[in-house]
Amino acid sequence: MSTEPARRRMPPSRIVRAGEILELVRRGDANTTGQLADHLGIARSTVNDRLEVLLASGMLSLDGPTAVGSRGRPASTLSFNPRSGVTLAAQLGISGVRTAVTDLSGEILASTMTDIDVTTGAVPVIDVAIAEFGQLLERLGVDPAQVHGIGVGMPARIELATHAPRVDWSGETVQAALAAWRAVPVFVDHDVNLLAFGEHCARTDEPEVLISVKAGTVIGCGVVVNGKVVQGVSRLAGEIGHTRVGASEEPCSCGNLGCLNAVASGAALALRLRAGGVDAPNARAVAALARAGHVEAGLAVRMAGRDIGEVLASVVNLLNPAVISLWGYLAEAEDQLIAGIRESIARSAQSGPAGDVRIEPATMGADAGLYGAAMMVVEHALSPAAVDAYLLTMQSV
Repeated sequence: MSTEPARRRMPPSRIVRAGEILELVRRGDANTTGQLADHLGIARSTVNDRLEVLLASGMLSLDGPTAVGSRGRPASTLSFNPRSGVTLAAQLGISGVRTAVTDLSGEILASTMTDIDVTTGAVPVIDVAIAEFGQLLERLGVDPAQVHGIGVGMPARIELATHAPRVDWSGETVQAALAAWRAVPVFVDHDVNLLAFGEHCARTDEPEVLISVKAGTVIGCGVVVNGKVVQGVSRLAGEIGHTRVGASEEPCSCGNLGCLNAVASGAALALRLRAGGVDAPNARAVAALARAGHVEAGLAVRMAGRDIGEVLASVVNLLNPAVISLWGYLAEAEDQLIAGIRESIARSAQSGPAGDVRIEPATMGADAGLYGAAMMVVEHALSPAAVDAYLLTMQSV
Protein backbone atom coordinates (compact mmCIF):
# COMPACT_ATOMS: atom_id res chain seq x y z
CA MET A 1 0.00 0.00 0.00
CA SER A 2 1.16 3.54 -0.69
CA THR A 3 2.63 5.61 2.13
CA GLU A 4 0.26 8.34 3.28
CA PRO A 5 1.55 11.92 2.69
CA ALA A 6 2.38 14.11 5.66
CA ARG A 7 -0.70 15.98 6.94
CA ARG A 8 -1.21 19.53 8.09
CA ARG A 9 -4.06 19.75 10.58
CA MET A 10 -7.03 21.71 9.31
CA PRO A 11 -9.83 23.24 11.42
CA PRO A 12 -13.00 21.11 11.29
CA SER A 13 -14.87 23.94 9.55
CA ARG A 14 -12.46 23.64 6.61
CA ILE A 15 -13.22 19.94 6.13
CA VAL A 16 -17.00 20.26 5.75
CA ARG A 17 -18.09 19.40 2.16
CA ALA A 18 -14.82 17.63 1.41
CA GLY A 19 -16.93 14.50 0.96
CA GLU A 20 -18.96 16.23 -1.77
CA ILE A 21 -15.75 17.07 -3.59
CA LEU A 22 -14.54 13.48 -3.38
CA GLU A 23 -17.93 12.28 -4.66
CA LEU A 24 -17.76 14.56 -7.71
CA VAL A 25 -14.25 13.39 -8.59
CA ARG A 26 -15.01 9.72 -7.90
CA ARG A 27 -18.12 9.81 -10.11
CA GLY A 28 -16.22 11.59 -12.88
CA ASP A 29 -18.41 14.72 -12.74
CA ALA A 30 -15.51 17.12 -12.09
CA ASN A 31 -11.72 16.80 -11.96
CA THR A 32 -10.29 20.33 -11.67
CA THR A 33 -10.56 23.04 -9.04
CA GLY A 34 -12.57 25.24 -11.38
CA GLN A 35 -15.03 22.49 -12.26
CA LEU A 36 -15.50 21.64 -8.59
CA ALA A 37 -16.11 25.29 -7.67
CA ASP A 38 -18.68 25.60 -10.45
CA HIS A 39 -20.50 22.40 -9.46
CA LEU A 40 -20.68 23.34 -5.77
CA GLY A 41 -21.18 27.07 -6.21
CA ILE A 42 -18.33 27.94 -3.83
CA ALA A 43 -15.07 29.87 -4.08
CA ARG A 44 -11.94 28.19 -5.43
CA SER A 45 -10.14 29.01 -2.19
CA THR A 46 -12.79 27.01 -0.31
CA VAL A 47 -12.32 24.11 -2.73
CA ASN A 48 -8.54 24.31 -2.29
CA ASP A 49 -8.88 24.03 1.52
CA ARG A 50 -10.82 20.79 1.14
CA LEU A 51 -8.51 19.48 -1.56
CA GLU A 52 -5.55 19.97 0.75
CA VAL A 53 -7.13 17.59 3.25
CA LEU A 54 -8.20 15.06 0.62
CA LEU A 55 -4.76 15.06 -1.01
CA ALA A 56 -3.06 14.66 2.39
CA SER A 57 -5.33 11.71 3.19
CA GLY A 58 -4.34 10.05 -0.08
CA MET A 59 -7.98 9.77 -1.19
CA LEU A 60 -7.30 12.11 -4.12
CA SER A 61 -4.21 12.47 -6.26
CA LEU A 62 -3.00 15.08 -8.76
CA ASP A 63 -2.43 13.88 -12.31
CA GLY A 64 -1.71 17.14 -14.11
CA PRO A 65 -1.31 19.61 -15.38
CA THR A 66 -3.12 18.03 -18.34
CA ALA A 67 -6.36 20.01 -18.60
CA VAL A 68 -6.85 23.64 -19.61
CA GLY A 69 -8.46 25.92 -17.05
CA SER A 70 -11.12 28.56 -17.70
CA ARG A 71 -8.46 31.26 -18.06
CA GLY A 72 -6.44 29.27 -20.57
CA ARG A 73 -3.86 28.09 -18.01
CA PRO A 74 -3.00 24.43 -17.45
CA ALA A 75 -5.08 22.98 -14.61
CA SER A 76 -3.97 19.96 -12.62
CA THR A 77 -6.50 17.15 -12.89
CA LEU A 78 -7.66 15.24 -9.85
CA SER A 79 -8.42 11.54 -9.60
CA PHE A 80 -9.77 9.25 -6.92
CA ASN A 81 -7.18 6.90 -5.39
CA PRO A 82 -8.90 3.58 -4.60
CA ARG A 83 -5.74 2.31 -2.88
CA SER A 84 -6.05 4.95 -0.15
CA GLY A 85 -8.11 2.54 1.93
CA VAL A 86 -9.57 -0.93 2.02
CA THR A 87 -12.75 -2.83 2.79
CA LEU A 88 -13.10 -6.26 4.36
CA ALA A 89 -15.59 -8.54 2.60
CA ALA A 90 -16.87 -11.98 3.51
CA GLN A 91 -19.22 -14.44 1.88
CA LEU A 92 -20.61 -17.02 4.27
CA GLY A 93 -21.82 -20.35 2.94
CA ILE A 94 -23.24 -23.43 4.58
CA SER A 95 -19.85 -25.14 4.64
CA GLY A 96 -17.28 -22.39 4.09
CA VAL A 97 -16.47 -18.71 4.36
CA ARG A 98 -14.56 -16.72 1.77
CA THR A 99 -12.89 -13.58 3.10
CA ALA A 100 -11.15 -10.82 1.18
CA VAL A 101 -9.46 -7.45 1.44
CA THR A 102 -10.44 -5.10 -1.39
CA ASP A 103 -9.48 -1.59 -2.35
CA LEU A 104 -12.09 1.18 -2.52
CA SER A 105 -13.06 0.23 -6.07
CA GLY A 106 -13.95 -3.30 -4.97
CA GLU A 107 -10.85 -4.88 -6.52
CA ILE A 108 -9.83 -7.95 -4.51
CA LEU A 109 -6.28 -7.55 -3.19
CA ALA A 110 -6.15 -10.89 -1.36
CA SER A 111 -8.66 -13.56 -0.41
CA THR A 112 -8.91 -16.93 1.30
CA MET A 113 -11.44 -19.77 1.65
CA THR A 114 -11.92 -21.57 4.97
CA ASP A 115 -14.14 -24.50 5.95
CA ILE A 116 -16.69 -23.76 8.67
CA ASP A 117 -19.38 -25.56 10.64
CA VAL A 118 -22.54 -23.44 10.77
CA THR A 119 -23.97 -25.59 13.55
CA THR A 120 -21.51 -23.96 15.97
CA GLY A 121 -23.34 -20.65 15.58
CA ALA A 122 -22.55 -17.17 14.31
CA VAL A 123 -19.94 -16.07 16.84
CA PRO A 124 -17.50 -19.01 16.40
CA VAL A 125 -17.76 -18.72 12.61
CA ILE A 126 -17.24 -14.95 12.69
CA ASP A 127 -14.20 -15.53 14.89
CA VAL A 128 -12.80 -17.61 12.02
CA ALA A 129 -13.52 -14.79 9.56
CA ILE A 130 -11.90 -12.24 11.89
CA ALA A 131 -8.76 -14.34 12.12
CA GLU A 132 -8.63 -14.57 8.33
CA PHE A 133 -9.15 -10.82 7.97
CA GLY A 134 -6.25 -10.18 10.34
CA GLN A 135 -3.94 -12.51 8.44
CA LEU A 136 -4.88 -10.95 5.09
CA LEU A 137 -4.25 -7.42 6.38
CA GLU A 138 -0.89 -8.51 7.77
CA ARG A 139 0.05 -10.27 4.52
CA LEU A 140 -0.72 -7.10 2.54
CA GLY A 141 0.99 -4.82 5.05
CA VAL A 142 -2.18 -2.74 5.44
CA ASP A 143 -2.63 -0.50 8.48
CA PRO A 144 -5.96 -1.48 10.15
CA ALA A 145 -6.74 2.25 10.34
CA GLN A 146 -7.21 2.15 6.55
CA VAL A 147 -10.24 -0.17 6.88
CA HIS A 148 -13.36 1.79 5.92
CA GLY A 149 -15.88 -0.93 6.71
CA ILE A 150 -16.85 -4.59 6.61
CA GLY A 151 -19.43 -6.22 4.32
CA VAL A 152 -20.82 -9.73 4.85
CA GLY A 153 -23.15 -11.83 2.72
CA MET A 154 -25.08 -14.64 4.44
CA PRO A 155 -27.33 -17.46 3.26
CA ALA A 156 -31.07 -16.92 3.62
CA ARG A 157 -32.61 -17.30 7.07
CA ILE A 158 -34.57 -20.38 5.99
CA GLU A 159 -31.45 -22.20 4.75
CA LEU A 160 -29.49 -21.42 7.92
CA ALA A 161 -32.38 -22.56 10.09
CA THR A 162 -32.49 -25.84 8.14
CA HIS A 163 -28.77 -26.59 8.44
CA ALA A 164 -28.26 -25.12 11.91
CA PRO A 165 -31.54 -25.40 13.84
CA ARG A 166 -31.74 -23.79 17.29
CA VAL A 167 -28.50 -21.91 16.66
CA ASP A 168 -28.24 -18.10 16.67
CA TRP A 169 -27.52 -16.99 13.12
CA SER A 170 -29.15 -13.56 13.11
CA GLY A 171 -27.63 -10.75 11.08
CA GLU A 172 -27.61 -8.64 14.25
CA THR A 173 -25.33 -11.16 15.99
CA VAL A 174 -22.94 -11.21 13.05
CA GLN A 175 -22.89 -7.43 12.90
CA ALA A 176 -22.30 -7.06 16.64
CA ALA A 177 -19.42 -9.56 16.65
CA LEU A 178 -17.62 -7.73 13.83
CA ALA A 179 -18.31 -4.28 15.27
CA ALA A 180 -16.84 -5.41 18.62
CA TRP A 181 -13.65 -6.44 16.78
CA ARG A 182 -13.21 -3.23 14.79
CA ALA A 183 -14.95 0.12 15.20
CA VAL A 184 -15.96 0.58 11.56
CA PRO A 185 -19.33 0.40 9.77
CA VAL A 186 -20.51 -3.20 9.32
CA PHE A 187 -23.06 -4.21 6.67
CA VAL A 188 -24.72 -7.63 6.71
CA ASP A 189 -27.17 -8.78 4.06
CA HIS A 190 -28.39 -11.88 2.23
CA ASP A 191 -25.79 -13.18 -0.19
CA VAL A 192 -28.20 -12.86 -3.13
CA ASN A 193 -28.75 -9.17 -2.38
CA LEU A 194 -25.02 -8.52 -2.44
CA LEU A 195 -24.69 -10.59 -5.61
CA ALA A 196 -27.32 -8.42 -7.25
CA PHE A 197 -25.81 -5.17 -5.96
CA GLY A 198 -22.32 -6.22 -7.10
CA GLU A 199 -23.66 -7.11 -10.53
CA HIS A 200 -25.37 -3.73 -10.76
CA CYS A 201 -22.16 -1.90 -9.79
CA ALA A 202 -20.06 -3.88 -12.26
CA ARG A 203 -22.25 -3.09 -15.26
CA THR A 204 -21.88 -0.02 -17.46
CA ASP A 205 -25.41 -0.15 -18.92
CA GLU A 206 -27.10 0.71 -15.59
CA PRO A 207 -30.29 -1.34 -16.05
CA GLU A 208 -33.37 0.09 -14.33
CA VAL A 209 -34.37 -3.38 -13.07
CA LEU A 210 -31.86 -6.20 -12.60
CA ILE A 211 -32.52 -9.69 -11.23
CA SER A 212 -29.57 -11.75 -10.02
CA VAL A 213 -30.28 -15.46 -9.56
CA LYS A 214 -28.14 -17.75 -7.42
CA ALA A 215 -28.48 -21.27 -8.83
CA GLY A 216 -26.33 -23.44 -6.62
CA THR A 217 -26.90 -25.81 -3.74
CA VAL A 218 -30.01 -23.70 -3.12
CA ILE A 219 -31.81 -21.15 -5.29
CA GLY A 220 -32.55 -17.51 -4.53
CA CYS A 221 -32.50 -14.13 -6.21
CA GLY A 222 -31.71 -10.51 -5.51
CA VAL A 223 -33.57 -7.58 -7.04
CA VAL A 224 -32.10 -4.15 -7.82
CA VAL A 225 -34.40 -1.33 -8.94
CA ASN A 226 -32.90 2.05 -9.87
CA GLY A 227 -29.64 1.12 -8.14
CA LYS A 228 -31.26 0.09 -4.85
CA VAL A 229 -31.58 -3.45 -3.50
CA VAL A 230 -35.20 -4.41 -2.82
CA GLN A 231 -35.32 -5.87 0.70
CA GLY A 232 -39.01 -6.35 1.45
CA VAL A 233 -40.82 -5.60 4.71
CA SER A 234 -39.35 -8.73 6.37
CA ARG A 235 -36.05 -8.48 4.45
CA LEU A 236 -37.01 -11.70 2.65
CA ALA A 237 -37.52 -10.41 -0.90
CA GLY A 238 -36.22 -12.79 -3.55
CA GLU A 239 -37.03 -16.10 -1.83
CA ILE A 240 -37.98 -17.77 -5.12
CA GLY A 241 -36.46 -21.06 -3.92
CA HIS A 242 -39.56 -21.59 -1.81
CA THR A 243 -42.09 -21.03 -4.60
CA ARG A 244 -44.08 -24.11 -5.56
CA VAL A 245 -43.36 -25.54 -9.00
CA GLY A 246 -46.13 -27.21 -10.99
CA ALA A 247 -47.65 -30.28 -9.39
CA SER A 248 -44.47 -31.46 -7.66
CA GLU A 249 -44.86 -33.13 -4.27
CA GLU A 250 -41.14 -33.21 -3.42
CA PRO A 251 -40.67 -32.38 0.28
CA CYS A 252 -38.68 -29.22 0.94
CA SER A 253 -36.51 -28.41 3.95
CA CYS A 254 -38.87 -25.53 4.79
CA GLY A 255 -41.67 -28.04 5.47
CA ASN A 256 -43.69 -27.43 2.30
CA LEU A 257 -44.01 -29.59 -0.80
CA GLY A 258 -42.86 -28.91 -4.35
CA CYS A 259 -40.64 -25.88 -3.68
CA LEU A 260 -38.22 -24.85 -6.41
CA ASN A 261 -35.33 -25.77 -4.09
CA ALA A 262 -36.68 -29.29 -3.69
CA VAL A 263 -37.03 -29.74 -7.44
CA ALA A 264 -34.33 -27.73 -9.21
CA SER A 265 -31.53 -26.83 -6.78
CA GLY A 266 -28.06 -28.28 -7.18
CA ALA A 267 -28.58 -30.37 -4.06
CA ALA A 268 -31.84 -31.82 -5.47
CA LEU A 269 -30.22 -32.62 -8.84
CA ALA A 270 -27.25 -34.32 -7.18
CA LEU A 271 -29.58 -36.45 -5.05
CA ARG A 272 -31.62 -37.47 -8.09
CA LEU A 273 -28.57 -38.35 -10.17
CA ARG A 274 -27.03 -40.38 -7.35
CA ALA A 275 -30.29 -42.34 -7.08
CA GLY A 276 -29.79 -43.23 -10.74
CA GLY A 277 -26.24 -44.44 -10.16
CA VAL A 278 -24.39 -41.30 -11.27
CA ASP A 279 -21.40 -40.15 -9.18
CA ALA A 280 -22.62 -36.62 -8.38
CA PRO A 281 -21.83 -35.73 -4.75
CA ASN A 282 -22.85 -32.07 -4.99
CA ALA A 283 -24.03 -29.20 -7.20
CA ARG A 284 -20.55 -28.44 -8.51
CA ALA A 285 -20.15 -32.05 -9.65
CA VAL A 286 -23.51 -31.89 -11.45
CA ALA A 287 -22.40 -28.79 -13.37
CA ALA A 288 -19.02 -30.35 -14.20
CA LEU A 289 -20.71 -33.46 -15.58
CA ALA A 290 -23.11 -31.37 -17.66
CA ARG A 291 -20.26 -29.31 -19.13
CA ALA A 292 -18.38 -32.51 -19.95
CA GLY A 293 -21.31 -33.80 -22.01
CA HIS A 294 -22.82 -36.27 -19.54
CA VAL A 295 -26.31 -36.81 -20.96
CA GLU A 296 -28.25 -37.37 -17.71
CA ALA A 297 -26.57 -34.44 -15.95
CA GLY A 298 -27.09 -32.14 -18.93
CA LEU A 299 -30.78 -33.03 -19.12
CA ALA A 300 -31.14 -32.54 -15.36
CA VAL A 301 -29.63 -29.04 -15.52
CA ARG A 302 -31.78 -28.09 -18.52
CA MET A 303 -34.91 -29.30 -16.73
CA ALA A 304 -33.85 -27.33 -13.66
CA GLY A 305 -33.55 -24.28 -15.92
CA ARG A 306 -37.11 -24.83 -17.10
CA ASP A 307 -38.36 -25.01 -13.51
CA ILE A 308 -36.41 -21.88 -12.54
CA GLY A 309 -37.72 -20.15 -15.67
CA GLU A 310 -41.30 -21.07 -14.74
CA VAL A 311 -40.91 -19.17 -11.47
CA LEU A 312 -38.99 -16.30 -13.10
CA ALA A 313 -41.73 -15.84 -15.71
CA SER A 314 -43.94 -14.24 -13.05
CA VAL A 315 -41.02 -12.05 -11.97
CA VAL A 316 -40.51 -10.95 -15.58
CA ASN A 317 -44.20 -10.05 -15.91
CA LEU A 318 -44.21 -8.18 -12.60
CA LEU A 319 -40.93 -6.23 -12.82
CA ASN A 320 -40.07 -6.18 -16.56
CA PRO A 321 -36.30 -6.53 -15.86
CA ALA A 322 -33.66 -5.59 -18.40
CA VAL A 323 -31.28 -8.31 -17.19
CA ILE A 324 -31.42 -11.64 -15.36
CA SER A 325 -27.88 -12.56 -14.35
CA LEU A 326 -27.00 -16.08 -13.20
CA TRP A 327 -24.45 -17.10 -10.58
CA GLY A 328 -23.65 -20.31 -8.73
CA TYR A 329 -22.56 -23.87 -9.37
CA LEU A 330 -25.37 -24.67 -11.81
CA ALA A 331 -24.65 -21.46 -13.72
CA GLU A 332 -21.27 -22.99 -14.57
CA ALA A 333 -23.27 -25.25 -16.92
CA GLU A 334 -24.63 -22.09 -18.51
CA ASP A 335 -25.58 -23.52 -21.92
CA GLN A 336 -28.05 -26.02 -20.48
CA LEU A 337 -29.29 -23.80 -17.64
CA ILE A 338 -29.88 -20.68 -19.74
CA ALA A 339 -31.55 -22.68 -22.51
CA GLY A 340 -34.03 -24.13 -20.01
CA ILE A 341 -34.76 -20.76 -18.40
CA ARG A 342 -35.33 -19.12 -21.78
CA GLU A 343 -37.76 -21.86 -22.83
CA SER A 344 -40.00 -21.34 -19.82
CA ILE A 345 -39.90 -17.55 -19.89
CA ALA A 346 -40.74 -17.53 -23.60
CA ARG A 347 -43.63 -19.90 -22.94
CA SER A 348 -45.04 -18.42 -19.72
CA ALA A 349 -44.20 -14.69 -19.62
CA GLN A 350 -45.83 -11.95 -21.67
CA SER A 351 -44.12 -11.55 -25.03
CA GLY A 352 -43.10 -7.91 -24.47
CA PRO A 353 -41.21 -8.34 -21.17
CA ALA A 354 -39.95 -11.79 -22.24
CA GLY A 355 -38.51 -10.38 -25.45
CA ASP A 356 -36.76 -7.49 -23.72
CA VAL A 357 -34.99 -9.36 -20.91
CA ARG A 358 -31.39 -10.52 -21.34
CA ILE A 359 -30.43 -13.75 -19.56
CA GLU A 360 -26.69 -14.10 -19.06
CA PRO A 361 -23.94 -15.23 -16.65
CA ALA A 362 -22.94 -12.82 -13.89
CA THR A 363 -20.37 -10.24 -14.99
CA MET A 364 -18.16 -10.78 -11.92
CA GLY A 365 -18.26 -14.59 -11.95
CA ALA A 366 -17.15 -16.26 -8.72
CA ASP A 367 -16.14 -12.91 -7.17
CA ALA A 368 -19.63 -11.39 -7.48
CA GLY A 369 -20.58 -11.88 -3.82
CA LEU A 370 -17.36 -10.44 -2.42
CA TYR A 371 -17.48 -7.56 -4.88
CA GLY A 372 -21.05 -6.78 -3.85
CA ALA A 373 -20.11 -6.86 -0.16
CA ALA A 374 -17.20 -4.51 -0.81
CA MET A 375 -19.28 -2.12 -2.90
CA MET A 376 -21.96 -2.01 -0.21
CA VAL A 377 -19.25 -0.72 2.14
CA VAL A 378 -17.95 1.73 -0.47
CA GLU A 379 -21.46 3.05 -1.18
CA HIS A 380 -21.90 4.00 2.49
CA ALA A 381 -18.33 4.67 3.64
CA LEU A 382 -17.61 7.06 0.77
CA SER A 383 -20.86 8.99 1.01
CA PRO A 384 -20.13 12.71 1.52
CA ALA A 385 -21.15 12.73 5.20
CA ALA A 386 -19.13 9.59 5.97
CA VAL A 387 -16.03 11.00 4.24
CA ASP A 388 -16.26 14.24 6.24
CA ALA A 389 -16.52 12.21 9.46
CA TYR A 390 -13.59 10.00 8.43
CA LEU A 391 -11.38 13.01 7.65
CA LEU A 392 -12.22 14.58 11.00
CA THR A 393 -11.22 11.32 12.68
CA MET A 394 -7.96 11.22 10.74
CA GLN A 395 -7.22 14.81 11.80
CA SER A 396 -7.45 13.77 15.45
CA VAL A 397 -4.98 10.88 15.04
